[in-house]
Amino acid sequence: MKNVVVCKNCNSENPFYGLICQNCKSYLREKVYNIDLWKTIALLIESPSKAFKTIVNSEHKNFLLFVIILISGKLLVNGIFIKIFFLKGKAGFSNYLLDYVLTLLFLVLFILLFTGLFKTITGKLGVQTRFLDNFSILTYSYIPYIFGFVILFPIELILFGGYLFSYLPSPFHLKETLAYVLLSFELIIIVWSIFLTVSAIKVQTNNILYSLKFGITIQIVFYISLYFLSINLFN
Repeated sequence: MKNVVVCKNCNSENPFYGLICQNCKSYLREKVYNIDLWKTIALLIESPSKAFKTIVNSEHKNFLLFVIILISGKLLVNGIFIKIFFLKGKAGFSNYLLDYVLTLLFLVLFILLFTGLFKTITGKLGVQTRFLDNFSILTYSYIPYIFGFVILFPIELILFGGYLFSYLPSPFHLKETLAYVLLSFELIIIVWSIFLTVSAIKVQTNNILYSLKFGITIQIVFYISLYFLSINLFN
């Protein structure tokens, strides 16, 4: 497996993230100082590969905390849905602040874990990556959950109110068609996030098969972990 940038001046190979040639000190690309959040979000829709390449090349991985905070909000809501579905009962925000903090910590620790695994495994396979680059692209691959939190979740609240977090009656009993339409959007968010995770890994490794295996594995482990977290929270 190989992912390098060839210097136009001396033809030597450099790591994908390289700014200056290790051999002749020539510039390999334009310098990127900061991440433009809105432009990056637009690129994640239009051209994910360009978005993740920009994130990797950026000197300052800004907005990471902001993105993590919003993603955690959606995961908190998803966790409640998971508990209601599997335990067939009610769940709520009796201790919402603690539940949110635990969800946020879960997200950060999960991404940190797979960031380290990704760096270690790809390094052994011959691809050099940087820890913060990997952490950033994996974090930004969950951007679809922000759309779910700031757009989809308020719509669900308006349509179903307190019954959104109820099993009997559930939203599917109250407004079946609308509930299934909104569920389809929830599934789109999950599939979109999987696609972005695979795209992010592809940018770093330039290997589609490895990206599919590692990206899908991340998502499977993510939802299994979220399930076990959820059934122990949101009482």
